[in-house]
Amino acid sequence: MAKSKQSFDRLQRERAKKAKADAKRERRLSKDDDVSEATDESAVASSGAAQEDAVLKELAELHAAFDDEQITFDDFEAKRAELLSRLHVD
Repeated sequence: MAKSKQSFDRLQRERAKKAKADAKRERRLSKDDDVSEATDESAVASSGAAQEDAVLKELAELHAAFDDEQITFDDFEAKRAELLSRLHVD
C-alpha cells in the first residue's frame, strides 16, 4: 500500500514540475511576444484582447484542474498569480 502512495506522490511532483516548466516557457514566450508587439501599437490593441481571452481560458482550465485535485494549492496559487499578472485591467 505504501508503494502506491509513493508512486502517486512522485506522479504529483512530476506533474507539478511539468506544469511549472510549462508556465516558465509560456512566460518566456509571452515576453518575446510582448517585445515584438510593442513595436506596432495597432497590433497590441487587436492582439491584447485575444491574449486576454486566452489568459481567461487558461485561468478557467486552471480552476478546473484544481477543483479536480490534479494540482496542489501551491501550484494553483503560483500559476494563478502568473496568469493574473498577464491580464491588463483598464
